[in-house]
Amino acid sequence: MTSAVIRTLVLLHVRKILAEKSNLFWMFGMPIMFTVLMGMMFGTTSSSGPSEAPEVTVYDASRSAASGDLIASLGGREQYRIVVADTVGSEDLARQLVDDGRRTAALWIPAAFDDSLTAGRPAPLRFFFDSDRASAQTSRTALAEAVRRLDAIQGGRHAAGAGEFDQAVFDSLWAEPRVVLAATTLGRQQQEESALAGMSSGFQHTGPSYTLMFVMMFMLMSVRDIVLERRAGTLTRLRLGAASSTTLAAGLFLGPLLVGLAQAAVLLGFNTLLPSMDYGDSVATLIVVMVLFTGVSSALALVAATFCRTTGQADGMGMTVSMLMASLGGLWWPLEIVPGFMKQLALMLPSGRAITVFHNMIGRGWGLTENAPHLLWLVGALLILMVLARVRLRRLIA
Repeated sequence: MTSAVIRTLVLLHVRKILAEKSNLFWMFGMPIMFTVLMGMMFGTTSSSGPSEAPEVTVYDASRSAASGDLIASLGGREQYRIVVADTVGSEDLARQLVDDGRRTAALWIPAAFDDSLTAGRPAPLRFFFDSDRASAQTSRTALAEAVRRLDAIQGGRHAAGAGEFDQAVFDSLWAEPRVVLAATTLGRQQQEESALAGMSSGFQHTGPSYTLMFVMMFMLMSVRDIVLERRAGTLTRLRLGAASSTTLAAGLFLGPLLVGLAQAAVLLGFNTLLPSMDYGDSVATLIVVMVLFTGVSSALALVAATFCRTTGQADGMGMTVSMLMASLGGLWWPLEIVPGFMKQLALMLPSGRAITVFHNMIGRGWGLTENAPHLLWLVGALLILMVLARVRLRRLIA
């Protein structure tokens, strides 16, 4: 009797989903559209090639060996690309380019640059950068390093005087200095704590996040079906037919769970076709987190249904809960870019735990062991919700 009731409830839910053809669009079409469009909007977290990187324009009025060495030392970065202008330009033009947002940064080297260095006089440079752009900050850091090196070389040559300046010795000491400073950055910007440090594409966030969001959303919208079954007396008749509240809870839980896992499998499979998409090396972690998250979503929908009396209430609750969990849980934007208190809030939600596991897999290459705290949290949430669902169902159909 128990297995027959569970099987009946599961098949009933699956048939309802397949009977409404528009469900296929909401299950697969809409998530794919959101994943692709939002992934393109997020762009890349690090450039995949020089042609895609923001441009740093250099106006070299000196055209000397010293300015050439300085420009060469700025190249080779993935975050930006150096473009030397054909004209000497001007300081005002360099500023205007950045002010207008047409360049991430601009460097102007005056005509007297080399002569000033040779004579031992100050050789000012003018550098303008957009402080709100990471590429500009990176180029500023690279320029500061290049200027320090050039200044040290010129100082060494002047100190040598008539003697010979050994460039090879200088390069060796510069590459492997005798005094080394070990600095650790603490606080919200701690790079080693950010999984985004290992994520190169916006698709690596939107792929998993919109899969989680639409699986959760579609499952929470199934609250309406459970309310309809309860109002029609189906659950009461099954209860009178000797089906326990545990059996009813299992049947109502497993139906949406199976549909959600099928939906997740299709969406995650599609995501592998996206640029730079990589779930890491642990297939087991991928399977476990999706089973647990889908299970938690199904159990949450079941609990929510026990608090709704009408289909209108069910629709409102399903949409509200899914939107709140998606936005606060880091499915709309990466948790790594939000303030600390919002990240702590997200980790109180199953959506926040699940997307953190995905970021850990993609950005850090973590597996089951490293993600164990998040996975165990999901296990605990699933158990609590199932117990609550059983208690609520028993009271409703007693």
